Amino acid sequence: MIRSMICAAGLVALSLAASAGLSQSYPQKSIRFIVPFAPGGGTDVIARVMAKKLSEIVGQPVVVDNRGGAGGVLATDLAAKAPPDGYTMILSTTALAFSAALYPKLPYDTLRDLAPVTKVAVQPFILVVHPSLPVTSVKHLVALARAKPGQITYASGGVGSGFHLAAELLKLKANIDLLHVPYRGGGPALVDLLSGHVQVMVSTLAITLPHTKAGKLRPLAVT
Repeated sequence: MIRSMICAAGLVALSLAASAGLSQSYPQKSIRFIVPFAPGGGTDVIARVMAKKLSEIVGQPVVVDNRGGAGGVLATDLAAKAPPDGYTMILSTTALAFSAALYPKLPYDTLRDLAPVTKVAVQPFILVVHPSLPVTSVKHLVALARAKPGQITYASGGVGSGFHLAAELLKLKANIDLLHVPYRGGGPALVDLLSGHVQVMVSTLAITLPHTKAGKLRPLAVT
């Protein structure tokens, strides 16, 4: 049985109305919109824009519920176990596709327990560093990391998140050792990067661009 829905964009109202078991009077109460990361990250920003628009379309409150942890697994499990009544949705990321390869046993079956609706957005990743780190290019970062193995820290939105795997791919391809510091979402990770508690991060343009323009972060590369 379809347990919940991964919903998005302008098609969401139509998709929900067509779901099994939903009457023509749907919705009659507020809708829960789960975000698998802490507030302030790229996924959270997109979810809040969507929630506002969806609320206008369906005429009911759409409440964003941030549930960070385990690269989105905790939030996805919560959504998968929710009643299949159309009142619980989750805005997932690419982590949904590869979590099964990272965790030996998930508490849900991605294909059985979740019904995808549509792709919402494609965001390029950006590699940024705190200005205190003396590098101005990826080449410089690689050279410094090789000179100081395990001494440069990088933040991510959690183990198994897209940010995490992108940085690990960089480590693998460049043969460098960076120290991973996971957070419960891109928002908290960005806060610590801005304060200099961590030095490197792979993030999205949506949440880093204002800080790179202000000189608070130094961009090195865009995917």
